[in-house]
Amino acid sequence: MRTGRLLLVVGLVVLLAVLGVGVYMLMNQRGAGSQAPGTPPPGEGPAATPTPAHTEPIVVAAQDIPRGMRLTEGSIEQGALAISRWSRDAVPDKAIRNLESTYGRIARVDIVRGMPVLEGMLTELPGKFGASGSDAALQIPENKVAYAMPIARYSSVAWALQPGDHVDVILSLLMVDLDEEFQSASPNKYTCVSPTEGEECQSGMIGRLESLPNGWIVNMTPREAQRPRLVSQMTIQNATVLQVGEWENELAPAPAPTPSPEGGEGGEGEEQAAPTPPPPPIRPVTLAVSRQEAIALDYAQAVGARINFVLRRAGDGGESTTESVTLRYLMDQYNIELPPKLPHGVTPPLSELERIAISESAGQYGLPQELGGGGTGGE
Repeated sequence: MRTGRLLLVVGLVVLLAVLGVGVYMLMNQRGAGSQAPGTPPPGEGPAATPTPAHTEPIVVAAQDIPRGMRLTEGSIEQGALAISRWSRDAVPDKAIRNLESTYGRIARVDIVRGMPVLEGMLTELPGKFGASGSDAALQIPENKVAYAMPIARYSSVAWALQPGDHVDVILSLLMVDLDEEFQSASPNKYTCVSPTEGEECQSGMIGRLESLPNGWIVNMTPREAQRPRLVSQMTIQNATVLQVGEWENELAPAPAPTPSPEGGEGGEGEEQAAPTPPPPPIRPVTLAVSRQEAIALDYAQAVGARINFVLRRAGDGGESTTESVTLRYLMDQYNIELPPKLPHGVTPPLSELERIAISESAGQYGLPQELGGGGTGGE
């Protein structure tokens, strides 16, 4: 009886020992499975730390960036661009290395998400010619178009205009009376075709019939051509100046070589000091205006109107209502009195007011003198 109980006790001890060994082996297997990669098994010592590949930070597009998008500090903070570390061998040439270098610049091409941002993909203002279109097109505000026209020294506020300025446009027009059917300046000329019986046929200019003190009825005709009537008015307001002068464009003509004193273009090894050319009397200016305003400017140039710009104060975005200015307006507004007719006068007689020399006001008072324009002032 005692022998049977002893055997039962021994069997339980052996069973418990076997279960303990099994649990221990199972726990060891689970611990080995959750061990971090590269960590050596217990008892084998610490593993060597792997050496990372050489990387460099570059700017990449964190979202699709369309052509023409301006990269501001706000848009970048909202996730337009990001810094990514690339293998040194994979970094493309002219990759941008920091986000600050992109502030205020404009995308010249579509940049796909994840693509590295290169210097050639962005442009400054003003910029250079872009392969996917002109940089000028990137500077035009929404719902506006660019319109180029000539300016001179005084029409450009003494060459003060610079890109980014805002200007108002003054138009001055000369108005004449026309025969509505002929669309020619009055008065008309006439030719007698069928005189009444007993009267002599005459021809001439139709003026107006007046009775002289002696009783004669005469046809009064003008002694000179009809004088145009001048009117000036403020028209387009708050137009943006995009560029003064020529745009940088690979299609623009190259400057002519400077000839040497002997008439050649200079021999090899000879240094020819190119003289500084004088500034041109007329330069182009490019404005950002609405489509309708562009048509108005084009019409004004086509009819020969005088166009002057006035420079707005920085930050002034308002618009004003103005009145057209004529001779009557000046006389009434500023109390200009019509001089009376007197039995005496000054000598030599004053028949014209001296005006600024045409070389100082190209494009201001009609065509230059050599092209048939007016102007009486001298240097």
